[in-house]
Amino acid sequence: MKNAETAGIAAVAGGISEALFTTALGLVVAVPAVWLFNYFTGKVDGFVVEMDNSASELVDYFIKNRTKQLNP
Repeated sequence: MKNAETAGIAAVAGGISEALFTTALGLVVAVPAVWLFNYFTGKVDGFVVEMDNSASELVDYFIKNRTKQLNP
């Protein structure tokens, strides 16, 4: 009976070791990928805000010039 338990544990240990190693490698790849994704997403969001502000300023400029032309 003791031999059967030992053989079962030995048979499973290799698979568990491989799964832990694969998980560790996955984390090594995933964590920097998430950091870079968040960094570049923040950069793009900042760019979108700047573009929105610039577009609003341009529209305001055109509206001001139009009212000046209509009311000399």
